[in-house]
Amino acid sequence: MKGTRARSAAQRQRPTWRGAGLAVAGVLSMAGAAQLGRVDLLVLGLVLVLLPLAAAIAITVEKPWFSVARVFESDVVTAGETARATLTVRNESSRRSAALRWRDACPAELQTPGFAPLPSVGEHARASRDHTDTAVVHYSIGTTVRGIFTLGPLLVERTDPFGLMRARYPVGSGKPLVVVPRVDDLGDADLDVSRSEGYEHELVKHSIPNADELIARDYRPGDPMRRVHWRATARHDKLMVRQEEPRSNPESWLLIDTDAGSTERRSDASSPRFETAVALAASIGSHLIDQGFVLGVAETAPLQLQGRSGSGRAGLTGLPVAAYDPPGGAQTLLTGLAGLQQRERENTDPAAVLAAALGRNQQAVPTFVIIVDGDHDELAAVSARGSMGDPAVAFFVGARPELRDLFEQRGWICVDASAGEAPHEIWRRAGIRSAAVQHG
Repeated sequence: MKGTRARSAAQRQRPTWRGAGLAVAGVLSMAGAAQLGRVDLLVLGLVLVLLPLAAAIAITVEKPWFSVARVFESDVVTAGETARATLTVRNESSRRSAALRWRDACPAELQTPGFAPLPSVGEHARASRDHTDTAVVHYSIGTTVRGIFTLGPLLVERTDPFGLMRARYPVGSGKPLVVVPRVDDLGDADLDVSRSEGYEHELVKHSIPNADELIARDYRPGDPMRRVHWRATARHDKLMVRQEEPRSNPESWLLIDTDAGSTERRSDASSPRFETAVALAASIGSHLIDQGFVLGVAETAPLQLQGRSGSGRAGLTGLPVAAYDPPGGAQTLLTGLAGLQQRERENTDPAAVLAAALGRNQQAVPTFVIIVDGDHDELAAVSARGSMGDPAVAFFVGARPELRDLFEQRGWICVDASAGEAPHEIWRRAGIRSAAVQHG
């Protein structure tokens, strides 16, 4: 319904200033003819009124017939950067196109140029031989906020030969542009465990210090002979080859408060406090993944992020969590954060999810919580899991002081953040240090 209204509004004819002036002059002429009894003024008034109507009929009957292909230089851009788009407009009519203007329809959050002249293109039938039925235009898109925005359809504007009436026609369909949050450089972290070979590998090495880091498997056609494990071959009486033991990455967990809260505190994706929380999550998550951590992400509302969900190293079957692996997981995380919004909590139990995730590890792992508007009781239950994190850090973006005090009493590193504050400043105040560095 919304798209139908937008399309009909785009096709509606409107008079230009010249057309409106002629219509007003015609009405005044007919009024003067009635007062003065002048037939010539009546005829003049009728002509002036009918000219814009005839122009409206002309541009309604003769509509442009185009097809359009839209290509972005990159389908994913960072907020604050400029995206670039290329439009290939093809004339599908058997007539040469008239003088037209164009612009791409876009949401108010994006900045695009206004109407510009569209190069005239030849008729489709003849262009099949000389390739003159196509025009290629380029334009830039200014981005300021994150989000998933639809660019298009192409709006084509034309006027009648006398410039009395104007009409706009939508051409083609839209295409999404993903604007991800900007990521701050958080500098060198003190979470040096990320340079290790992973918790699982460390546990094996500590329990069997002299263990060979190789495992043997059956020979497969194509395996090089230099990898034959002769000792295992003699023991199993069949050809075995060496295969390096897979090494795991250390885990880290991030809980994002996407609960919209009560009605009086409810915010949406454009709330400055929630935008600060998303920017902080983007910077922390990207930093951890770049440092070699497998990042698990949970939300206080129903899960919106789509990482490697399920039963992976940092994913649990049946639980609303998403996991992101190095090295390419950071871009997947940012793409998911582009469309993140605050929602109703429903039956989500973030404390149980976080406890189940952290309970899989035999030692504490880095755990970060970003709180905005979430339910007090649910987040209070989350605070009881601080002993399972190393470090356990809670960021409060304008959250209630009593909740912060509860987290601090239970051993969390608590950091206050204000709306619009840069993530690297918030991170710097956390003064992150991990006992895992000493264990290493």
